[in-house]
Amino acid sequence: MERERFRVYAQEVILTVLKMTSVQIDKLREMGDLSGVEILEEKVVIPYEKIYGALLEMKVENMSDDEFKPFEEMVEEIREKNSLSVEKVLENLEKREKLKGVSGATVVKRFFKYNLNRLLDKKDKITEKYNELALEEQNLENLLKETIQEEEQFDIIYKLQPVREKLREIEQRYLSVERDINQLKRKLESKWPYEIYGVVSEEELLETYKEAFKMED
Repeated sequence: MERERFRVYAQEVILTVLKMTSVQIDKLREMGDLSGVEILEEKVVIPYEKIYGALLEMKVENMSDDEFKPFEEMVEEIREKNSLSVEKVLENLEKREKLKGVSGATVVKRFFKYNLNRLLDKKDKITEKYNELALEEQNLENLLKETIQEEEQFDIIYKLQPVREKLREIEQRYLSVERDINQLKRKLESKWPYEIYGVVSEEELLETYKEAFKMED
């Protein structure tokens, strides 16, 4: 196998392992086994994600034989450790190339981008609402400083309390949305979370989700 072809083959090995691990993680989450999820993410996802990222940037034509040989051995060791046959990897690779542009990866990537835009819009609305409430809070605080009568002060404090409660609530919503945005950006940047679906067609993936929703109903 020529070098560039082996690099693509190596990507398929890593993507297959990440896909298998992703399925395991989903099952563990359903079971509520968060420690199991954490172990797989730490021991498999993080290191294999780094390997995949390196493979995307790797210039195999510039590698010497002494550099390329250990790389080949590492990939084959990963494949064997995860009980993947060469035939299966090549079969997946052939499917990926055949389905390029019309695979499940295209659907998932599009879904990630749609959700990211939706969340960014939601973040803007939350920020706008927060700024409105912060201005209202500031106006009430200024009014409180200027008020001398105790009865009027109590009235302002009474008005301040719900405003501050709403601000705290919006802060939590903002942090939640920001966390989701960062997760989606990371998925799009690292690529593998959607590329693992590159060996099934759009139709197959959508049909799988339809069946899953039917089971949930």
